[in-house]
Order: sequence, then structure tokens, then C-alpha cells
Amino acid sequence: AKQVVSEKYFWPVAIWFFFDCGIFFGFGGLWAGPYLMHTYGMSRQAAGAVLSMLAWGMIIGSPLLGLFSEKVVKSRKKTFMLCTSLLVVMLGFLLLFPANLPHWALYVWFFLFSIFSSSIVIMAFTTTKELFPVEIAGTSVGTVNFFPFFGGAVFQWLIGGVLDIFGKTDAGIYPLKSYSTVLLILLISSILSLVCTFLMKETFRR
Repeated sequence: AKQVVSEKYFWPVAIWFFFDCGIFFGFGGLWAGPYLMHTYGMSRQAAGAVLSMLAWGMIIGSPLLGLFSEKVVKSRKKTFMLCTSLLVVMLGFLLLFPANLPHWALYVWFFLFSIFSSSIVIMAFTTTKELFPVEIAGTSVGTVNFFPFFGGAVFQWLIGGVLDIFGKTDAGIYPLKSYSTVLLILLISSILSLVCTFLMKETFRR
């Protein structure tokens, strides 16, 4: 593990993992349901239908991104940069329009959000493995695996804390302003994860 953490190119991937998975697990995994119910007045069933797109994004996006990185751009780094850039754009878009998108657009948004924040994760494990000799590949993946779960735990707590600062309305829901603040935090986090992609080492071997 010492050899892994002393490799300077390990850290951009690890920090990217922290922010990216923090965004996905914190928002997509926990708070997106309340967001849809509170800001769009959706029922639990309607919100669940929109959030089912997260699973479809993972299923469809993972093999597509693998093909894209290996056959089209022939680059792990460029794929990270593209996906994370698009994640920044999407979170910025949702921050601008936090409560007035048509329902069909929400299906599209959560589908793409899943591809750019979740499907890419498999490639991050591959990249980590490719940074090191084969004999410590398992150690490198095991070490980096701490960061997505740590990010998820921190962001779930952080988003809940921000919402609680604003408190619930008389109707028992969090106000739009609280979710806008959450989306701003997620946008800043996605920009930090984008910075990490520029610092990554290209590991794709032609």
C-alpha cells in the first residue's frame, strides 16, 4: 500500500473518485428522490420512475464508455475529461433550472447524469490498475476503493446538513433555496473533479 500512495499519479484518480462518487451517491443515491418530490411535487412512484434512469445509465453507459475510450479516442484521460466536463455542464444546467424542467427532460437528465458520474467509475478502477505493475494491481484497486465510499458517506452527510440548515417549510418539505445551495456545492465539487482529470496520467497503451 505504501508504494501505491507514494505514486503521485494515484492521487488525482483517488481525489476524482472522492468527488465524483460523492456527487453520485450523495445526490443520485440518497437525496434526488426528496429533491424531485419537494421541488416538482412528484409522488414517490413518479420520482422512482425518473430515478430508474440511474440504473439504465449504468447498464448502457459502462460498455459504451469502454468502447469509446479504447476504439474512438484511444485514451483513458480524454474520456475522463469529457465525461467530467459534461457532468459540470449538467449540474450547472440543473442549478439554472432547479424546478422548471419538463418531466421528460428529467428522465434524460438522470440517464446522462448516471453515465457521466457512475458508468465512468469502472474505467477509474482500470486506470488505477494500469498505473502499477501487475503484482500490486490488487493492492492499488483495494486502496483506491476507499475513496468512492468515503466520498459517498461525506456527501450524503453534507447534503443532509445543508438542507437542515434551511429547515423544512410548514408543508414538511425542504425549500427550493436549500436544493439550489446543494446543487451549487455539487457543481463546485464537479469542477474540482474536472481539475483532477487534467492531472491524471494517460494509462492507455496503444
